[in-house]
Amino acid sequence: MTWYRLKSFFAFLFSSTNQYGVHPPFLYRFITRCLYAKISKPELQALKSARQPILQSNETITMQDFGAGSQKFSTVERSVSRVAKKAGMPLHQSKLMQKITDYFNVKSALELGTSVGLGSIAMSCNRPTLNLDTVDACPNTSAIAQQHFQELNLRNISVCNTEFKSFLKHLPQDKIYDLIYLDGHHEKEGTLAYIKKLKKHIHKDSVVIIDDIYWSADMEGVWQNLCEDKDVKLSLDLYFWGILFFKPELSKQHFKIRCFY
Repeated sequence: MTWYRLKSFFAFLFSSTNQYGVHPPFLYRFITRCLYAKISKPELQALKSARQPILQSNETITMQDFGAGSQKFSTVERSVSRVAKKAGMPLHQSKLMQKITDYFNVKSALELGTSVGLGSIAMSCNRPTLNLDTVDACPNTSAIAQQHFQELNLRNISVCNTEFKSFLKHLPQDKIYDLIYLDGHHEKEGTLAYIKKLKKHIHKDSVVIIDDIYWSADMEGVWQNLCEDKDVKLSLDLYFWGILFFKPELSKQHFKIRCFY
C-alpha cells in the first residue's frame, strides 16, 4: 500500500460510519439487507471453488498494462496466481459483488477490466441469468480468463479483448446495463470520459461501481467529481469501491460506509 493510500485509509476510518449513521430508507435497506448480509453456504462454496483454479495457476503470462499501469508489479512477466492474489478481486469483495447482483436482480452487466477473471466470476458463477460483457485490452489476461470461464461452464460471460475506448465507441446505443463495474485505467481524464459515455447505457435504477477510488490523488479527484455530478443522486464510498446511484426520487447525498468483511 502506498503512503497516499495508507493516509487515505485512516482518514476514511475516521470519517465513515455504519448503518446507524444513515437515514435514507433506500440506503439503510441496502446496507442492512445487502452489504452487511451473508450469502448462503452453498453459494459461498461455489464462489470459492470457481476462484480456486485461477488462484492456484502456475502459468506465467506477459502483461500489457494500459492506463496508469500497476502499483504492485515491477515486471511484465507475471504468474497468473500472483496477478490474481495481488491485483484480482479479493474474496470479501467477490462476496459483496455477488450480494449486490442478487439484491438488485441484475440481468445485464458490464465490467471494464477483466484481468484474470475473478470479478467476472463473482458476478456470474451463481447467477446463470446474468449476462456479463467483460472487457480487457491485454490479450494474454483475456485468454486466461476466457479459458477459465469455459472450464467453469460460465456461458453467460462474453469476453471482449480491446481497449475500453474502442469498446465504448462501438457499443450499440440501445445497449443498457443494470450494473457497470469499472476496474481499470486509473487515470482521471480517461475514467471521467468513460463514465460520461456510459451514462447513455444505464437506466434510472442502474448501479455503477468504481474500483480503487483512493488509488491516487487523481482517482480521488475523479470520485469527488462523480459525487458532484448532477445525474448522481446518491454516492456511497466504501474506500475500496465507490458506488453511484441515479434514482431521481433520491435526495442528493454522499456517505462513507465501513464494509471490510
